[in-house]
Amino acid sequence: MGNNQQQAVLALNQLIEAGKDSELACMSGASEVRDAALRDILTSTAESYRASVKELQSMVSAMGGAPADRGSMNGMLYRRWMAFRHMLSPNNDDAVLGMCEHEEDAARREYQSVMMKPLPPEASAALQRQYEALTQHHGRIHAMRGMQIH
Repeated sequence: MGNNQQQAVLALNQLIEAGKDSELACMSGASEVRDAALRDILTSTAESYRASVKELQSMVSAMGGAPADRGSMNGMLYRRWMAFRHMLSPNNDDAVLGMCEHEEDAARREYQSVMMKPLPPEASAALQRQYEALTQHHGRIHAMRGMQIH
């Protein structure tokens, strides 16, 4: 594997970790929120992240690399902090949305960074599509923060 390909694999694995962090945050959030509409939105968002991660893992495998299969350490620590916070203040849908939004912010920054790197054209096109979907999810979750959804 050439140096450019190794760099691409490393960059895509960073996105896999960020995507797993967002997926896990949304799944955790879906299990904690009281509102059924929020639960459905978070579950749908998690499924979208899961699909993106699988696509990225396939790209890494096709490049001859070993795809990441879990989220980052920072993501895990943040989710544990939020679980502890949820124990202290249960039934706080806004805090759950904040956790999901935080993970999505991290994923957006990671995508922005990786998309500036030289990548194979098919990877660049997939990342642009995934980034647009991530931005839509983020906007939807951001809009729900502080709102009572009935």
